[in-house]
Amino acid sequence: MTLDQLRRRLRTVHARLGMEGRLALTLDQDVGDRCYVTHWVRPDGSAFEDCRAVGQGTVVECLAALERYAAAYRPQLTAEDVGRTLGLLPRGRLSG
Repeated sequence: MTLDQLRRRLRTVHARLGMEGRLALTLDQDVGDRCYVTHWVRPDGSAFEDCRAVGQGTVVECLAALERYAAAYRPQLTAEDVGRTLGLLPRGRLSG
């Protein structure tokens, strides 16, 4: 797998996560080609990012762990989402 193919795969999964946060894939330079994949999310606009460990191992194992994570992931509700659900805000995208 080339670096461009890996980036495309990460972008595809990021889109499945609703473009929430950012994904980081870390490759270890030592023997064994260890890899770590994390998902960094910000609970709200003013909070620090939260790092969620998604997987570790080979690149293939990390990508498999990322697929499982994306399949189980539920996007976080924002205050706007809650307001729309309760009928306090109009449906659709807010400007801003």
